[in-house]
Amino acid sequence: MNQELILEPGAGRQAALAALIEALLLASEGPLALADLQRMVGSETSIAALNAALNQLQTQYDAHPFIDLERREVAGVLSWRLLANDQIAPYLARSEAPRTSRYSRAVLETLALVAWRQPVTRGEIEMVRGVAVNPQIIRTLVERGWIRSVGHKDSPGRPELLGTTAQFLEDFGLNSLEALPTFEDFVRQGTMDV
Repeated sequence: MNQELILEPGAGRQAALAALIEALLLASEGPLALADLQRMVGSETSIAALNAALNQLQTQYDAHPFIDLERREVAGVLSWRLLANDQIAPYLARSEAPRTSRYSRAVLETLALVAWRQPVTRGEIEMVRGVAVNPQIIRTLVERGWIRSVGHKDSPGRPELLGTTAQFLEDFGLNSLEALPTFEDFVRQGTMDV
């Protein structure tokens, strides 16, 4: 069935729009902003109609025992997504444990230095850490989408400058870099699941 939902004016339009947004949130890989929803639903749908449909969904999910409609601001953009809440934990515990990546202290320290001192060169990271940075650490952080090259330093050899990405902010639930904890607190945590 390849037919688009026709959102006719009238009482059923709001319910149909809410159902469509719900399906889009379920099918999306990440949170959706109003601009994403408007593009997906159709630019003729007003922001006010999208907000009304999201409010209707919020009311519906406020009463749901296991699913929350999360509204959050990340990197200055307001977005929504559907998430299973903590009430589902006992049931998930009975299934196979999800595989999480475990990052070494060296990876986390390198990421922390990039986040707090960006833009920063590999040599500057090595100077602070007191050891050479394994190229695999940088590769891991780039592949994860947490850091990227932001240019080259105006110094001999023109070393690459590293900085964090929007993916870093999203994965760590940060609105901006100002929301980072202090560097010392982060480094003392050791390894952690992400």
